[in-house]
Amino acid sequence: WMETFGKETPYFCTEISDKVLCVGLSTVRFRDATYSSHEVFVDDNQIAWFEETLKKHPANDGWKILVYTHAPIMGSGLRVLQGVHVKNGCAWINHTDEKTRGK
Repeated sequence: WMETFGKETPYFCTEISDKVLCVGLSTVRFRDATYSSHEVFVDDNQIAWFEETLKKHPANDGWKILVYTHAPIMGSGLRVLQGVHVKNGCAWINHTDEKTRGK
């Protein structure tokens, strides 16, 4: 997926406001579950990068950090509600190409 979207890493951070950082984490392998579990696999390199990012932007210096993934991280205990994910209009829109988004 990273090659398809021209990404060098499965993670990124962007300062969206003064001392407000958005951190995006993503999967480094495609799930191998028989049934789609919509979980994100985060490897040790990504965890190390994330920990370093947190150290560089400490809360006691006033940093607010928003962390998100496209699905729950494996082992987090969070679950995806399959019915909502499949039926939600924006989930479908976000998974389509530019030509079909408005339909």
